[in-house]
Amino acid sequence: MASIRLLALGAALSTLAALGALSGCDSSGGTTPSPTQSAHAGFGGPATPPAVTDVKEAFFRTPSKNIVCALTPSEVRCDIAQNKWNLPTKPADCDFDWGNGVYLGPEKPTFTCASDSLLGSATQTLEYGTALRSGNVLCNSESTGLTCKNEKTTRGFTMSIARYSFF
Repeated sequence: MASIRLLALGAALSTLAALGALSGCDSSGGTTPSPTQSAHAGFGGPATPPAVTDVKEAFFRTPSKNIVCALTPSEVRCDIAQNKWNLPTKPADCDFDWGNGVYLGPEKPTFTCASDSLLGSATQTLEYGTALRSGNVLCNSESTGLTCKNEKTTRGFTMSIARYSFF
């Protein structure tokens, strides 16, 4: 089931990339900054409110260019180029690459099982101290890592080169 969702997300990402939808615009065509509390103070980092921009969808990378994400109103997938994580054992039902990123949908976050990669595709950078929100999903970029959270379910993840956490 997760593989199907990831494949569907991959198809949506292709469409998103083809449309160049990374404009950071809301439905009226402008950006809508709205300050809010940090999605999750990742790895004990500061809980200072980031500058939040509401978007329909976004395809972005972190300033280090190590993490690339595709954000929609109900889910986010973030792939990472380099990490030092110890992954759990690859599930038997995963026929693709395991653990090169994290997927957060309506339920808890999971490692990706995907045959594609988002790396090298994004042109928009989510600067440290800023955040993007699409629907219920908020991603916050900090120098300590990237945190994405479903604000409705309060589930999410923080990732960096050194470590990850799910909540």
